[in-house]
Amino acid sequence: MSSDDGITIRLLAPAEAERLVGLIRRCYGESYIDPSFYDEPVVRERLESGILSSIGAFSDQGALVGHMGITLRSRGTLSADAGMTLVDPAFRGKGIARRVAGGLAKQAIALGLVGVHDYPVTVHTATQRIGRDFGVETGLMLANLPADVVFEQMESGASGSRTSSVIRWLPFAQSPGRSVHLPERYCEQLESSYAACYLKRALGPSGAPGTAATELAAKYDERRQTLRLELERIGPDLAARVASEMQAPRATPPLVVHADLPLGDAAAETAVGALRELGFFFAGLLPEYRDGDILRMQWLDGSVDVASAGAIERDSTRAIEAFVLEDRP
Repeated sequence: MSSDDGITIRLLAPAEAERLVGLIRRCYGESYIDPSFYDEPVVRERLESGILSSIGAFSDQGALVGHMGITLRSRGTLSADAGMTLVDPAFRGKGIARRVAGGLAKQAIALGLVGVHDYPVTVHTATQRIGRDFGVETGLMLANLPADVVFEQMESGASGSRTSSVIRWLPFAQSPGRSVHLPERYCEQLESSYAACYLKRALGPSGAPGTAATELAAKYDERRQTLRLELERIGPDLAARVASEMQAPRATPPLVVHADLPLGDAAAETAVGALRELGFFFAGLLPEYRDGDILRMQWLDGSVDVASAGAIERDSTRAIEAFVLEDRP
């Protein structure tokens, strides 16, 4: 797909992994959030396996000047993560990112996805503007990225403090109908997000956890100093399990913790209460994130000072920011 200015939008081949590494360096220097993307063989393997789909913008000279990626969390899921929005500093202001986003939408549909999640940063508004015509903001993760991430030649650049990220849902097909159990504290906010996303959900009653122990997967990102707890089953020992994971010895302690609650579990109400007692608060809704919808809650270390999320593009996102900050203990 080529345009009058000579820009061509197409998928990257695995043999072009080196071009993606080079573009990351031109956009971020050595500060990119995922250091593995500086490793050309690793990038090539992800492209070969299909875990990563890279949509690139190429100049008439054949240089990679823009990029967005779709990363599958697992095979057979209905959604994926979108990101890695990159535009060469020499080619900004030409609408390249919007054209790449169009290619991303076509690739997502080709992969059979009903939608993707992306996480625009709030240190500037450029990535928030991409996809705003069909994306819906459903949450806000405070202090999501470390302070040393440098956005080359952007209007803000490194701010000296951690950067927040919007949670956004970009739908491409009808999501299957599901039953969810909405915690009372967040019921109105979640119903508003569902309505904005045009997602039909049957509301079920809340219930107490069963007797079986909590099942969760803990994933620690040392670069971000962020711990993510993916709850598979909510049990009566939830608070103890979460506290144990948060206190587990690590080379660097987590500054941010995310707890993902399955809204298909009737005990979500109980889980919210337990997590609130540990200092967690609302982050957002992630539709179709794993095998259903997820309520993400967040915890920040006391050393993380966030008075506001930063640069916000839309009024709807500002409303979410106000809700998140008010919910923070």
